[in-house]
Amino acid sequence: MTRPSQPPPSRRERRELGRQDRPIRERPRLSSRAPAKRPIWQSPLILVSVAALVVGAAIILLGQKPAPTPPAGELITPPLTYAADIVDGELLGRADAPVLMEVWADYQCPVCGRWDREQLGTLKTQFVDTGILRIQARDIAFLGTTSFDESLELATGARCAAEQNRFWQFHDLVYWNQGRENRGDYDAGFIAAVADKAGVDRTAWDACIARQDVRDAVKADTAAALAKGINSTPTIALNGGVPTPGLPDLNALVAQIQALAGGAGATLAPAASTAP
Repeated sequence: MTRPSQPPPSRRERRELGRQDRPIRERPRLSSRAPAKRPIWQSPLILVSVAALVVGAAIILLGQKPAPTPPAGELITPPLTYAADIVDGELLGRADAPVLMEVWADYQCPVCGRWDREQLGTLKTQFVDTGILRIQARDIAFLGTTSFDESLELATGARCAAEQNRFWQFHDLVYWNQGRENRGDYDAGFIAAVADKAGVDRTAWDACIARQDVRDAVKADTAAALAKGINSTPTIALNGGVPTPGLPDLNALVAQIQALAGGAGATLAPAASTAP
């Protein structure tokens, strides 16, 4: 007995079967996860604060005004020049000037270098060249710590230059070419190069710098300054007034010189100084 054959499926039935066989496509699920938080260092407040700190540090570094860096193997030539009639060894200015400024300094002192580079030119133009101010350089040596005492050797070289009235040229050359403290930057070769640039007679200068009595004089002046309470450089006194350490405020210092030159009765000390 044979099974009766079924009629072929209709078009509608074929469509239904096709839908059943078709794989189901999943819709992409929407993520319910919250967006990732930025690291704290990416916070706008943090980034602005860091930028402000960087700018502030740059301003501070620029404000320190380090000594100029000379080309390798060369010395910077200072801008000041000195007429012979206002130079007498370590004194600068006319003998009859109404104001005397004493300046105690150590050649390795960076603030002393700033005084020379930033203030001496103004004082010379306004007061020394016009006969109002006389400056007495009092070199001392207490910063040296090595067996070759660089502070002592520099001061000795300057004294030997003073014997030829080339002190101020030597003085400025050291301060415009300052190196590091007690690191060998002021060796015998550097000091001799400064002397040459200052225009000394090398034969006479070499004989002078070899003398122990010149070094002993520097040591005696250093001891006298320390006994007077001067243990920081630069230290400045006007007309025998109270010695004041540190870099003076230039405007205040100018006003004090003017007052003394104008016959103001009391002796005035230099203005409050910045920390050396």
